Amino acid sequence: MRTIKAINNFKVDLFITFFLIALGFYLRTIFVSKMGADLTGVMLLFTQLTAYLNLAELGIGVAAASLLYKPLSEGDYAKIKYLTLLLTAIYRYISFLVLLIGIVIGFGIYFFIDSVNAVSHVFIYWA
Repeated sequence: MRTIKAINNFKVDLFITFFLIALGFYLRTIFVSKMGADLTGVMLLFTQLTAYLNLAELGIGVAAASLLYKPLSEGDYAKIKYLTLLLTAIYRYISFLVLLIGIVIGFGIYFFIDSVNAVSHVFIYWA
């Protein structure tokens, strides 16, 4: 039974991966045709930089989830509290580091992008 579920999980994950790859090609084609190659390149640059900053998490969330399995099943609230405080401190350090790197990249990136003009009709929806 576990093998069948694992195979089904693999199939669904494989389908989603290929779907996202195909969707990425399709969206880039649309972006290039609507916005032009220069602005699409800038957008992809910032998307890639954001992805690199997300790597700073280093899989700590997965490690935290696996560390909390045993204390949660045993009801060891002291260990849960200790691990939660430890992970909070680690995530605060990582978030400060990501913020610092993001600010440095945000101000420094304009020295490397000089051929793309500002677009007057761009709106920032999320801030």
